[in-house]
Order: sequence, then C-alpha cells, then structure tokens
Amino acid sequence: MDADERRGLAARLLMILTLTTDFGISDGYVGAMKGVVLSCMPEARIVDITHQVPPQDIADGAFAMYCACPFFPEGSVHVGVVDPGVGSDRRGIVVETERFVYVGPDNGLFSPVYEREIVRRIVAIENAALMRPVVSSTFHGRDIFALVGAHLLRGVSCEEVGTKIEDPVTCDLWGVEERADALVGRVVCVDHFGNAISMIARSQIDKKYPGGDFEIAIGKMRFDRICQTYSQVKEGEALALYGSLDTLEIAVCGGSAGRTLGVKRGDEICVYRGQGRRDSS
Repeated sequence: MDADERRGLAARLLMILTLTTDFGISDGYVGAMKGVVLSCMPEARIVDITHQVPPQDIADGAFAMYCACPFFPEGSVHVGVVDPGVGSDRRGIVVETERFVYVGPDNGLFSPVYEREIVRRIVAIENAALMRPVVSSTFHGRDIFALVGAHLLRGVSCEEVGTKIEDPVTCDLWGVEERADALVGRVVCVDHFGNAISMIARSQIDKKYPGGDFEIAIGKMRFDRICQTYSQVKEGEALALYGSLDTLEIAVCGGSAGRTLGVKRGDEICVYRGQGRRDSS
C-alpha cells in the first residue's frame, strides 16, 4: 500500500472533516454545509474549528486554521471558507499535504500550509459531478467546498477532482525572510488577548543564532531576552516570548500588546545579531 492509499484509508477510517468559516453562528449557513456533508457521507465526524472569523478576513481565517488543523489526526479533511471573491473567476482548490487535505478558495487562505507543510499536490476543483447540481454564485461553501470535502473523505482521489496547478495564490504575510544579518517576519495575528504573533519559529532563531547573541525589534521597541512566561516581567510591561505555536510573540503582562503598544497585523518583526541575549529561566 503506497502513501496515497494509506492516507485515503486513514481518512475513511477517521471520517473527520473540519469547518472554518466567517459565517457566524446566528444564521443557517453552517448548518447547510453540515447537511451537505452528511447527505454525502452520514458517517462523517464534523468538527467546527471556528465560524467567528471576521467577515472576509482571509488572513484571520488562515491563522485560525494554522492554529488548529495540525493537531488533528492524519487523514483529516479541512474545509475553509473565507471567500470574498465567491462567484468570481477565482479558483476553488484542493491542497494535499503529507498529512491532510485542505479544500477551499484559492485566495491565500492556505498560505500557512504552503509555508509549514510538505505539499504533495494542489488541484483546481473542476469535476462538476462532485458538486451540487445547481451551484449558487454566492454559496460555494455549501455547493462546492463542503461536498468536495465529503467526497474526498469517502475516498475520491485528488486526481478525480481536477487538474494539477502550480501557481496558488499566496499571502506574503506568512513568509519569514532569512537575510545575512537578520530574520524578518511579520505579525500574522493579534489574538484575543492582544498578543502579537509572528511566524518566526524558535527553531529558526536557534539555528541562525546558536550562541544566543540576538535582539528583537518591532517598531521602536527592542527586546534583548526571550521570556518563558508572561509573569517574568512586571504587570503592564512588554515582553517577547515563544507562544503555544513555538513562534515569536510580543505581549504585555496582564494587558494587550495590541492596545498598549499599538502593534497590528502586518507589522515587521526583526531578529538581528545583538550584543548577547539573556534567556529567562
């Protein structure tokens, strides 16, 4: 049994399909997607990641999926629908990685996947037999993405969905640039607590600065150490630390970096060679 066959078998045994949308929970849109999935595959186990992504906020949806999807069992199918271009000529795609399958619009929603996972193939959704007979121009989440996800969950191959593509839409927000003298990333999310989260990983910093001689800059702020916990500084004081994703964050003890420091998504974070770092313990 090759890797594709093992992945397909795992998906059918687990039957896990996740949903991430900006639909909210006050309307019937999420329920309609679940109905489509269950009509195709009654055994499916549907898990809601979130439906509270701010409307049309592709980057926020991408971050929500990045936070949650990697922790699901191998073979899970992840459907994401944050789709301000619904009904236009933007493509629908399926992204198959070594562990998962992602389904949704080709608008940058899966940018973190391209950065952090080994992608086996990306295909455009073209097979009308895998969609609902009548496709609404305003609800591809129900009529295309949810149903394609259900078909993939029950064993349909990516090749049956459509043709392979090499040029998915990406968002530069997620990349980390390694320069000769620095690692440069951006704030990808200011979370519910006001923490400014980057994609600069601990492993990248350790590899580039094995001796610990680096400093961190964001705007006019500078940090010469990385804390282990928020409580290692005084209340109201700013700090740098590695968050739950093991990436660099800027926070305020007992407060919000977003409100107190004015940091926002897209702000540049730079890790550069300094005069020595004091690790907190």
